[in-house]
Amino acid sequence: MKIIRTRQRPFLVVIDVFFTVLAWIGLLYLLAQGVWSLIDTHDGPRIDASFFDALGTLQIYLWVALLNAVILIGWARYQQRKSKRFAQRRLPAPVVDDQGLSKSFKLTGDRLEKLRKPGSMTIHNNQDGDVSHVITHLFPVDPAELPPPLAPLEHPFVIRLPAEDDDNREPMSHV
Repeated sequence: MKIIRTRQRPFLVVIDVFFTVLAWIGLLYLLAQGVWSLIDTHDGPRIDASFFDALGTLQIYLWVALLNAVILIGWARYQQRKSKRFAQRRLPAPVVDDQGLSKSFKLTGDRLEKLRKPGSMTIHNNQDGDVSHVITHLFPVDPAELPPPLAPLEHPFVIRLPAEDDDNREPMSHV
């Protein structure tokens, strides 16, 4: 299962695979050499090996670990610097004014005004990507055609419901 699904360049994939295979070969070689030296001796298994032999093997492991640390830290620093440069490329796009928008999509004043109106619309483009026509799905209503606003109620009916622990309960009156 891949967690990161971004595509890498083929050259970077080859480098990744090469170093991974090299690290596995190195680990398996060190493990096999260590186990083989314990088993294959003239006097039988070497369980009581001297302390200095163990230090020599430990020193090899520490040098390999140090080399791995240097490589990993170097790679992390390289990626950190690379990501800073990449973040600069991902800056937000500059704001385009009406004139730039009209020039970019070859919009007329009428089409630009239609695009500025709120609501749902369908924008049709021609082969060059310019806006050919705009269809709005909300139709403006003339204010003269609107019905008159609702008048407030003359006698609003308000019901006050007291809380259960309210000592000043009043019976509900019917109008």
